[in-house]
Amino acid sequence: MKRRLFSLLLPALLLGVPASASVDDAHSFAMEAAAPYVEQGFIVREDYYNGEVKSGQKLMVRHQLFKGNEYAFWLGTANDKCKLEIQIFDEKNKAVHIAPTMGTGDNFTSVRVNPPKTGTYTVVFSVTSAIDKGVFWALAYGYR
Repeated sequence: MKRRLFSLLLPALLLGVPASASVDDAHSFAMEAAAPYVEQGFIVREDYYNGEVKSGQKLMVRHQLFKGNEYAFWLGTANDKCKLEIQIFDEKNKAVHIAPTMGTGDNFTSVRVNPPKTGTYTVVFSVTSAIDKGVFWALAYGYR
C-alpha cells in the first residue's frame, strides 16, 4: 500500500519542484521592475527582447525613440546572484540614459531616458553570473 501511495504522490511532488531558469522567468522579473513605472503612468509594450547568453557577454539592440516621450527599459534575469548592467547611447555613442532609477533588485534593473531628439538609439546590456554559465535574460520597455 505504501508503495502504491508513493507512486501516486511522486508525480505531484515532481510538479511542485521549481523548474530551472527560463526566458519566461526572466521576463517576469523584467515586469516586476516595470511595476513602479506603471504606477507612474508608463505604458508597457507587449513586445520584448529575450534569450540566453554567456555570462558577462555584452548585447545590444537598436531602438527607435521619439523626442517628447520618456522611455524606461527593464532588464530581468532568471538566474540568481547576477550583476545586471544597462546603458543607452545615441548615434554618437554618447550615454543618454538617466541612471540609476527605481526598480533595481536581485533579478532586475532599469533605466530611463528622455531622448534629446528622435532617432535610433542603442541599448547595451549584460548579465554577469556569479557562477560562470549561460544566463537567461529579457529586456522589456515602455513609455509615457
